[in-house]
Amino acid sequence: MKSAREDEPAIDLVSAVEQFHKLSCSDLSQLIRDSGNGPIRYVKRNGSLFEIYIESLARNLPSYLILKLLLFKRDEQHLKYLLSGVRLLHGLHDIAYCHSKLRQLLFDDSSSSECVLDFIFSIVVFLSNFKQKLNPPSNNEVLYHSTLLASTLYLFKACISSQWHDITSVLLAHPKVDVFTGVVFPSVRVVINFLQVKLSAQHTDTYNADEVYSFCMHCEASLQFLHSLCQLKLFRECIVKNKDLRKEGGVLWLVQDIMKLPQCKDSHLMVVVSRLKSKILSIMLQLCEVESISFLDLAASTTEGLDLAKSTMSEVLELLNIMFCGGVNGVSAYNPRGILQLNAMRLVEIVSDDSNFRSYIVSNFTEVLTRVFLVPHEEFLCSWCSSDSRAAEGDITLNYDSYSASGQVLGVRSMHTSHASKPVFITNSPASQTSYPFAHQKTSLLVKIVANLTCFVPDLCKEEKSLFLNKFFQCLQKERSNLPDGVAHGGGAKTAAANLNSLLVHAGSLTISRYLNEDDVKRLRLFVMQLEELIRRQESNIHQVKEVHNRRIPQRSTRDGCKRNKGRGVDESESERDATNIEIIGSYLSNLQLKNRTNNVEEESFRSLQLKKRKRNIMNDVQISMIENALCDEPNMQRRTASVQLWADKLSRHGSEITYSQLKNWLNNRKAKVARAAAKNTTTPVDVDGGSVTDHVSDSPESQSPGADEPSSYEGDPQPQTQQKDVTGGSCFRVQNGQHVVLFDGKGEEIGKGIIHLAKGIWFDTNLQKSGLCVVDVTYLKVDENTRLPHPCHATGNSYADAQMTFGRKRILWHSTKLLVIHHLHN
Repeated sequence: MKSAREDEPAIDLVSAVEQFHKLSCSDLSQLIRDSGNGPIRYVKRNGSLFEIYIESLARNLPSYLILKLLLFKRDEQHLKYLLSGVRLLHGLHDIAYCHSKLRQLLFDDSSSSECVLDFIFSIVVFLSNFKQKLNPPSNNEVLYHSTLLASTLYLFKACISSQWHDITSVLLAHPKVDVFTGVVFPSVRVVINFLQVKLSAQHTDTYNADEVYSFCMHCEASLQFLHSLCQLKLFRECIVKNKDLRKEGGVLWLVQDIMKLPQCKDSHLMVVVSRLKSKILSIMLQLCEVESISFLDLAASTTEGLDLAKSTMSEVLELLNIMFCGGVNGVSAYNPRGILQLNAMRLVEIVSDDSNFRSYIVSNFTEVLTRVFLVPHEEFLCSWCSSDSRAAEGDITLNYDSYSASGQVLGVRSMHTSHASKPVFITNSPASQTSYPFAHQKTSLLVKIVANLTCFVPDLCKEEKSLFLNKFFQCLQKERSNLPDGVAHGGGAKTAAANLNSLLVHAGSLTISRYLNEDDVKRLRLFVMQLEELIRRQESNIHQVKEVHNRRIPQRSTRDGCKRNKGRGVDESESERDATNIEIIGSYLSNLQLKNRTNNVEEESFRSLQLKKRKRNIMNDVQISMIENALCDEPNMQRRTASVQLWADKLSRHGSEITYSQLKNWLNNRKAKVARAAAKNTTTPVDVDGGSVTDHVSDSPESQSPGADEPSSYEGDPQPQTQQKDVTGGSCFRVQNGQHVVLFDGKGEEIGKGIIHLAKGIWFDTNLQKSGLCVVDVTYLKVDENTRLPHPCHATGNSYADAQMTFGRKRILWHSTKLLVIHHLHN
């Protein structure tokens, strides 16, 4: 290439790439300092000297590499040369802040920045079509390809910013953004296909675990780049709206190929493969949550897209089958508390709530669910009704050093690169850690999946009525043959019913902590009732058939002795069988009429329940607490656009993303519910969340106005009730034995939670009615146990610890006006 000025020597970019990519950043920086304002003079290994100005190198290198792409010979050497050029680009950006001219050129000159972006787009397009050119690829070609893709993608961080929102802003403003989003998923898919080939050879003599592990690191780095971009709402919308990507099924194909990666005998590789699957499922979950346009609706808009989506989900269902039941070998190699299992269950929960896919999930996942509920009762309680408070395994983030990674692949060994031998290392990402117990998350997702499969809207999908119930019952009958002899006769169905009832009880407790909403629990309860009725009718039919059969056996035995010498014995035997069959059929028809009458009653109950709009909680406890505290200072927040937007952004940093429209609707619904509750003089204390203590206003943007109140979810003893003012100074409520309550101090701050032990009467010389007190068993305490009680007495002592010593539990006196009863307002 010609130089930019007359006194500058001709630019030897070939030599510059070949020689400078081998240098460490510190060596390259030292060369620039030594050159001063003149050209860099570098002696090659053969003794020849070449010169180049650093400004000319930085300005012309991207366009030179683009030219190399156009003239590219698809072989190992040219891939290696391209990777060397990308590594040199990384090095120049890394040292630019130490040299003012270089910094000005690379970061302040818009034309140079545009040239770098054009190079990134060009090479990603090139790599997305590379699979067709490798037939078959060598090990080095595959390794160079995967490293080249990861290093090129991470050039965005080098030339734009280390912050993902800055990278997204630049990408979305670029005219080629649709081209990039259309090819980046297929380009990652190419390297995943290479990985599938390598993992499939893990039982052969040519398999090298260290080599495959290194290859996996580069694959994960590329996928993690996509995962980080998809954390941002605008980029997710851009992906979903990309018609070319949707038409080619780029996202779904990538999901399917990663989910098809086999289990590995090497534990370290198995961890990496699990992370790959977890990250791609997380990406798909994020795309499904896009509000402006439905990713699932678009996927199902064509026959090809629907088939692809179903085949992709089949891989997710198979993964859960392995995790729940051990798969073919009876053993799961996955982390028992892993984020992968939660992501897979979350995706099934979302897809099972979509009318395009519900029947498919019923047909292909019910058998797995049946086996879950057929495990022995004690084992089921440990697995699905656990109170284990350990948090789920956090997600893992790779710190990917592109310069060192590419140097290791290229065989560069520099004394100044201390971590050249380990280009990537793993850390737990603080943003991904969750304080929510894994056991509660897993159980709540199971309940939601069953609730979704039970749900149907008669006017839209009549064929789905009782589809899941009947399929589940059929699977129960099928699994009976696999049970031990002593269990086969009805034992399996009884085990499933017992496990479902235990799950129902445990699900009720999860509504208190808002892991589940009441609608999901109602649907589970309805499913359990219907299943138990089917089991009862089946047992009744079997019993009646046995009775008829037993009555006929003595008669047939007597006649058998007589018919040996009589020619009419055959006719009599035929008549007896006909009579027996008539009685059995009559018994069956009678039961069938009973079934039809029962179904009519169930249908009315089911219809009234299913027609209710399902609600999704969009805020967790922390977010609700934050917005409620803000409303104390700004009660009319919904009227101020700036405030709503500000708080939507703040809340999004503490949980799931909250949009302006979601928060605005939530505030309006809350205000309406509070107003109606006050107008009707409800007997339930208005919660800080717009409902009762635990039932906040539906977080769904389309949620409707609440209706009349329903009784408490917690039924106490039939004791006389005491009516007290609530802590908000609003309408009255009644305290009664057995109610679950929240305890507040004199300042209105929450102290803990408990259950009312005694609401009325005399307790250790204290007249509860006259004093306005009641006896509470504290189940959860937010303050220190040695804190002084607000109403000490000789029975309780002066602190919570004293009460614990006396009663074996924290049984104390508390004023009724400082309690809020936990029960729900329903539509």
